[in-house]
Amino acid sequence: MTESTYEVLHTKRVFPLNGPGQTTTTKLSILDASVARFAPCGAIWLYDGAENADSRDPVLFERLEKSLRQTLDDYSHFAGQLRWASEELVKGDINPRHIGRPAVTYGNPNDPGVELVIVKSSKELSDVVPSQDERLTAKQVWNATEFPQNDLLAKTKLAFSSLSEFEGLPGVAIQFTGFKCGGFAISINLTHCLSDAMCLMQFAHAWAAQSRCLFGDVESVQEKRPIPLFDPSQLDQHAHLTPTGPNPEKVKIARALPMHRYDWWAKDAPGYPPWAEASTLGTKPSPEELIRSELSPSSFPPWPTWNMTAAVEHVQVRFKAETISAMKQAAESSLPESLSGQRVSRLDAALAHIWILINRARKLENSQDQVYIDITLGVRNRVDPPLPDTFVGSPILLCHVAKPGSEASTASIGSIAGSIRQTMSLFTPDAVSAYIHDAAYEVSPQRLWQAFLGSKHTLVSSWVRAQAYEVDFCATRKLARYVQGVMPRMDGLVQVMDIADTGDFDISVCLEKETMQRFLQDPLLKAYDF
Repeated sequence: MTESTYEVLHTKRVFPLNGPGQTTTTKLSILDASVARFAPCGAIWLYDGAENADSRDPVLFERLEKSLRQTLDDYSHFAGQLRWASEELVKGDINPRHIGRPAVTYGNPNDPGVELVIVKSSKELSDVVPSQDERLTAKQVWNATEFPQNDLLAKTKLAFSSLSEFEGLPGVAIQFTGFKCGGFAISINLTHCLSDAMCLMQFAHAWAAQSRCLFGDVESVQEKRPIPLFDPSQLDQHAHLTPTGPNPEKVKIARALPMHRYDWWAKDAPGYPPWAEASTLGTKPSPEELIRSELSPSSFPPWPTWNMTAAVEHVQVRFKAETISAMKQAAESSLPESLSGQRVSRLDAALAHIWILINRARKLENSQDQVYIDITLGVRNRVDPPLPDTFVGSPILLCHVAKPGSEASTASIGSIAGSIRQTMSLFTPDAVSAYIHDAAYEVSPQRLWQAFLGSKHTLVSSWVRAQAYEVDFCATRKLARYVQGVMPRMDGLVQVMDIADTGDFDISVCLEKETMQRFLQDPLLKAYDF
């Protein structure tokens, strides 16, 4: 944090206003365990100051803090202590594995709470992010490399940020930043096994509804509050585990799915980085147990294809609704015969367009090497019966589409969009159930990584329909000025967010610096009525 620009005024731990009153320990789900190594799940909302929402007035942050504590009454485990399950905790479970299985204890006087940091900035909000009007005109393509993401996030170390560190550390950190102009930012950062993007947005909307009540919004007072469902076992039931161990048929179905199985423990992999081993030790069984264990099939991570020292740039591209519609129409009209039955969505078309551009920028037109678009899929509505949107946790998986570099650079938008839709359609309730079943028996859930970064991979996360811009804490009835899904600036990361009901997509792209220049200069970027 730049000392002259951002000054920390207060740091405290906050707790539910009316805690649960008794200590509870809950084992997180099989899929929660599989994402424990992921970077935190977070977002930053930036708002223009308003008559009743001015960060120069201390009442603003006081109300936000009070409504946060009220909201934690429904999310009390967010203030709890994450730790790894013990043998005793899993005693009697159908699946007795405990290594790498996260659990959370809450309702205890010793809970770490949620870290809350209040910061004052000497900057104007206009110095930090362009306005909505600018994003539609001069800054439709905005180089956001200098966006001060780290300054707007609490510096708190979260539980499991290193797999062996968790005692006394919070699972959630929140920061309020007040700007010189009266504008403000609110950031939420969560350990990923507690929350995926859907859960984060449910929490943000619940908090905003509580906050609007304190700002005198009558509708919010009368609004029926959606109650979150924190019961990880409801997801695990879809694994259909039995005391007899893995079902060979389910394992076969799971391992046939288009999912990477990159092995974090493979020290003999070419280019294996020296830091990787230390990051695995927290959930790696003892050498004695490993000798007795049979590891599931895996492959080497392609470490040589990821230059971690290369400068990476971050760009936000605002595609207007008519542009996205033009992409979709182009995709529908160029579907190859083999994919003619696929019903491509606006998102499929946008992802296809971006992936083609990235592969062209990476100069892969003559490459026969496989390249991948790794896609994050939520599974709440991919199990039967489905789980509600209010289901708390991180029920996600990562699938991929693979193509030779030459095809992924030169194919029609319809060919790529159709392949994306076809791949997603493979994840039926039976397939997802088989995957969860197989994952439950992993020696350690953190051993395998289903994605990668660098020159052969593009890793996509979609926040479409999450209503990120509609989060209204202060009853202003206005959209946020800007919302940034928190992600590290690494080569190959892509995030898609929609802007309320405009039909626009704001797509975040991180690429190696020279690759980014080619990406931005490619005429294809603006090919669809941009």
